[in-house]
Amino acid sequence: MKKIILLFILVSVIKPLSAQYPDYDTTGPFPAVSYRTENIPGVYETMNNSRIYYPSSGNQVNPAAVPCPIIVFGHGFQMGIDRYYSYAQHLASWGYIVVLPTISNPFPTPEHYTRAHSMMDAARWTASRDTVPSDIFYNKLARFKWGFTGHSMGGGLALLAADTFRLADTLKAVVSLASPQTTPPTHSQHLITPKLIIAGSVDNIAPWNDVRSAYWQNAPAPGTFAVIRGANHGYFMDYSYSWENGGSATITRAEQLRIARRHMTAFFQRYLRNDTTLWNYYYCFGDSIKGHPTMDTVEVRYGGVGIRERKIENDSKTEISIYPNPFTKYLSITGRNCAAEIYDITGKKIAEIKIPGVWSPEKEIKSGVYFIKTFDNRTTRVVFIR
Repeated sequence: MKKIILLFILVSVIKPLSAQYPDYDTTGPFPAVSYRTENIPGVYETMNNSRIYYPSSGNQVNPAAVPCPIIVFGHGFQMGIDRYYSYAQHLASWGYIVVLPTISNPFPTPEHYTRAHSMMDAARWTASRDTVPSDIFYNKLARFKWGFTGHSMGGGLALLAADTFRLADTLKAVVSLASPQTTPPTHSQHLITPKLIIAGSVDNIAPWNDVRSAYWQNAPAPGTFAVIRGANHGYFMDYSYSWENGGSATITRAEQLRIARRHMTAFFQRYLRNDTTLWNYYYCFGDSIKGHPTMDTVEVRYGGVGIRERKIENDSKTEISIYPNPFTKYLSITGRNCAAEIYDITGKKIAEIKIPGVWSPEKEIKSGVYFIKTFDNRTTRVVFIR
């Protein structure tokens, strides 16, 4: 009888988790993506030839993705929206309506306030399509769930909009990529919207410490500030010229884009599609971003949505320590005396270990993500095998 109960407990813990292991950096559940070209009206300008991407089925929005939240992606200074098509296609495959507005690039004065207003105008106009019976977006949108994101100037516009405009009822999350301070300045202490701020360790156009000072230093929870190891400025775009790269990257463009899309998608899934699984927690606030080998520096300010998540955050500070992570041949685990099990991402148990102790896999196992779970269920940690 005890064995049956134990088996039921393990299945109830593992099976739901294994079913919730989305691979955020790959194409989402709606691989067919289309776009429409629109001249989007705004208070300060009309954003001609803007693109709006959506998950498609035939000539319509895929009904399985409905209602679709709205994400507006701001382009960089003196850059076109064609530098960011991969982000729009990726996010649309996850069920979002993604707007790439052609915001003007005034030179030399940036006029960031009016440009930030244009991002808001683009979101409002797109949301209004939900009420137009002749529009393909009619009754298809989550029109009060917005996410703002962007690269360089565009990311700054997203954060400035969160600071300046009263959007608490609609703007649910902001993600910025390598964004210098705006003019007028964004006040980090006003950024109550959940925010993910990503920078590159070798970016000399928007140095990570400047980005931190501008947007993170005094920002309230919830949020994450992450610096991608070896990332420069230009590789956040689908293409760039050498003089635009802003630093010598030590990773490839494809890898940098993949890392940015992975955590951006996880963050939007959390705040626009209510993904509060533990797996999502790891990629937004936990070990899968804090301890990931692609990251150089990560700071987290988290306001949990449930007792279970708050408990995990507290346990991670006091329970077991893992080194090195990622590892190739052995993993040293220190902490209180206990026993633990190791699972792969399918929920299959790989090994049992005692803590403190060393895990040295007896047979060759694939590189990837694995979980260490203590028997008392007080601690779950993520480890990476190269």
